[in-house]
Amino acid sequence: MMKLYRHADWLLFRQEVIKLDGGRCVRCARGPEDGAVLQVHHKAYVPGRAPWDYPYRECETLCKGCHAREHGLIMPQFGWSHLGTDDLEDISGNCELCGNKIRYVYAIGHPTWGAMVVGTDCCDKLTGTTNASEFHDRRISQCEKRKRFVDSPRWKPDGNDALAITRAGIEVRISSDDGTFQLAIDGIRGRASYPTILDAKMKAFEFIESGDAAAYLATRLVRRSRERRQGHPS
Repeated sequence: MMKLYRHADWLLFRQEVIKLDGGRCVRCARGPEDGAVLQVHHKAYVPGRAPWDYPYRECETLCKGCHAREHGLIMPQFGWSHLGTDDLEDISGNCELCGNKIRYVYAIGHPTWGAMVVGTDCCDKLTGTTNASEFHDRRISQCEKRKRFVDSPRWKPDGNDALAITRAGIEVRISSDDGTFQLAIDGIRGRASYPTILDAKMKAFEFIESGDAAAYLATRLVRRSRERRQGHPS
């Protein structure tokens, strides 16, 4: 097989591919003037076909390093895709690329290398996207909104050991009973109890922010309207 790569037809074909790619690696854009050793990579192999008997479009110029990565000898720097995201809730994870401790973990995969778990910066670097940093920014923004809600001076006393606030047009009331805290949304008291007022405030924020509160109230309104019509036929 290696003798084929000393064949005059291959040497000519190799030169032509490199010329078509502008004399540079199509991945890292380095050329001989940068110290790069250029090679020609076949994107797919056909059994029995000579290495020069391929359309130009099925081959590409790669430097020695990028070529090695393409064949899995060195971890590839290109071609990774984002597979999934998770929040560990604390800095207990490790990036498999740089080794840093991470909270937000991103699963990425490569067709020739497999999958691994990395942090925000390494995910964006390898996938060539901003998916991870955008997710991180959204989470930080959500945390800041939750803190502003919990700290808001708009929380006002409402009866004995109770606090109330209106957010997005929805009234939230937190009352205390036997050392625990209960939520009421637009006057509808929930069944769950919370160990601290902070937990109750956080649950109220999530319920409203997710849209679940508005959906629940709308459904309840429709049901009550239907019940009234059924109880008072025209």
